[in-house]
Amino acid sequence: MSDRDGQDAMYQLVIRGELDERFGVLFEGMQMKRAENTTVLEGRVRDRAKLMGFIERIDELGLELLSVQQVDPSPPGSTHERDEA
Repeated sequence: MSDRDGQDAMYQLVIRGELDERFGVLFEGMQMKRAENTTVLEGRVRDRAKLMGFIERIDELGLELLSVQQVDPSPPGSTHERDEA
């Protein structure tokens, strides 16, 4: 779950439907973006337990989780590569 440096990792969770801003408090530390009938939560997740907590909360709210993926925190065009040769 951790990146190369042993730190927490960036994750993106995509939920069906555009959630109201008040749901943001339920996903502390995550940025919330809404577009095309989906809500994207993105942010640093410190460990597997925190990630599973977000997933369980989405389920408890009766929301449909479309995807979960670890994302590269490096800005586009940076010299940091995730795959080493």
